[in-house]
Amino acid sequence: MKSFSELTILSLGDLVSDLNVAIQSLPVTHQGHQLVDRVHLEPGGAGNFLLAGARLGCRMIALGVVGDDIYGREMLEVLESEGVKTEDVIRQPDGNTTLVFVLADNHGHHVFLGQVGRGPQVSLQDNWKAALRSADAVHSYGYTLNEERLAPTLLAGMEYALACGKPVFFDPGPHVANVPIETRWQALQRCSAVLLTEEEIPLVVPGGQGLADAPRLFSETVHLVVVKRGSEGSLALSADGRQVEHPGFKVPLVDSTAAGDSFAAAFIASWLQGRPLLDALAIANAMGAAKVQKPGSGRQVPTLAEVRAVLNGTVNI
Repeated sequence: MKSFSELTILSLGDLVSDLNVAIQSLPVTHQGHQLVDRVHLEPGGAGNFLLAGARLGCRMIALGVVGDDIYGREMLEVLESEGVKTEDVIRQPDGNTTLVFVLADNHGHHVFLGQVGRGPQVSLQDNWKAALRSADAVHSYGYTLNEERLAPTLLAGMEYALACGKPVFFDPGPHVANVPIETRWQALQRCSAVLLTEEEIPLVVPGGQGLADAPRLFSETVHLVVVKRGSEGSLALSADGRQVEHPGFKVPLVDSTAAGDSFAAAFIASWLQGRPLLDALAIANAMGAAKVQKPGSGRQVPTLAEVRAVLNGTVNI
């Protein structure tokens, strides 16, 4: 079995800066004035994924676009400080960084308010193709399909990686609801695995209602579907009819922000090691469980020691 340090995982798109705002309670209502406990800036979206993978020991590569602004610069500085490769990220002086305002209370609830970045169109350039060829796996995001400057290139990059024989993972995310259905289908035709929540299944399966419709995601390209179920754990379905479920870990819930991105990094890394699906789910669930015990995103994603503490020897990593 390969060690995590022998794995190269590339994240395509979704370079987001999170403005984390800790409030007293949700929902926020008209005339329901509150005091803010704290505000801090962290990498979000793909940043969570990249940092989680790096903390496991994987070689993580970021491809995407940011503005040449304080949000983009600080995000890249944080990623670089933890060993993430960012040299091929495009920094646009005449563009801006995608932002997500994360309102979170002390009861494990949060709300995302997204501001999609804008700037000149980005192309699938030769250095991006070389990076895609160098990766053991590629992770892509539905949120990026909202970003006009990058959406066509995300699809082209997914298609290129798939043609190069790379496993391409796709996380639709809740904001894929704002993307034309034809574009969602194009993304599903360019990936080999889908990671999503039960609530997101109807967003990518026409007429779908929930978990029972997950097998409808299988296609000529998609051979693996992983469903994240929060405190109920997760399950994986393969095109050959296998279904594996892990119940998750019961831990105190502080903030579920970034848990899904952290889960994805741990699952993909464990899957690349060739572990049984049940063990990969266990490690991913442990990563998610370690995260929900901490507030915020970015540098608040778990360390390897924190993941091991949740696993408590049930799976060795």
